Amino acid sequence: MIAIVGATGNTGRATVKELRALGENPLCVVRNADKAKDVLGSDARVAVAEVTDRAALEKALQGVDRVFIVTGHNPQSGEQQLNIVEAAKAVGAKFIVKVSGGASMATADSDTPVGRGHHMVEQAIRESGLGWTILRPGLFMQNVLAQAALIKNDSKIALPFAPDLPLSFVDTRDVGAVGAHVVKNAEKYAGKTIEYSGPASTYAAFAKDFSAVLGKTVNYIGVTFEQAEAALKARGLPEWLIHHQLVIAHLAAKGGFSNANPQPIREILGREPISTRQFVEDHKAAFS
Repeated sequence: MIAIVGATGNTGRATVKELRALGENPLCVVRNADKAKDVLGSDARVAVAEVTDRAALEKALQGVDRVFIVTGHNPQSGEQQLNIVEAAKAVGAKFIVKVSGGASMATADSDTPVGRGHHMVEQAIRESGLGWTILRPGLFMQNVLAQAALIKNDSKIALPFAPDLPLSFVDTRDVGAVGAHVVKNAEKYAGKTIEYSGPASTYAAFAKDFSAVLGKTVNYIGVTFEQAEAALKARGLPEWLIHHQLVIAHLAAKGGFSNANPQPIREILGREPISTRQFVEDHKAAFS
């Protein structure tokens, strides 16, 4: 049996959807059963457990042999995911698939606790004695949804990335679909770290996709890190998340997210990755 821990997030939902299409009925380990039914369907197979509660996780994971981990970012996410790994091992699971961060961010000395957490959990998984696969997707296209109001009201995107900086965007639907195939066919991908994204693009090109789909000119403005920090504070985001997003922008400026790799999506899913243009078309209502 396959368990998805973090099933109600964008990537988790996509993983569950793809697994069902592949004939699986995964166990969705969630914090809120009502939310799970709302976003996954009333027929979703659900177990409730806080990722901070080791005993609850062990109870939820009974009978599971493969665990897919895709929990949300927060300063304690590393410790929380360690709980999941230890619970999986305690109940006799055989394999773990983890959605991690980019190689430039998921390091022992990362400037963000999220990055340090990813590295710590990766090391624990590799040393756990269980089978494992680490997934390293590119930058989520869905992050631009945070710019929806700016696009709707001011016809612009404003972020701390150079307009022509190559970036490895990926749709979370592709992230989840790849994850589903990997956890279903775990033995095929055992011991592998898979980096994947769509083809390289830029925010200037992304803005052109918005212009074409929305029928109006959407301009991309590369703001300074200081301007970005002020805008994030104005939105009321917590300090740790502001710092995390700025760390990502700094790493990207140094090329940390420029190496696109669409080939794993083509090989694993048998199709092209979802494009930025398709993303905008599919989410048009959010930006109109």
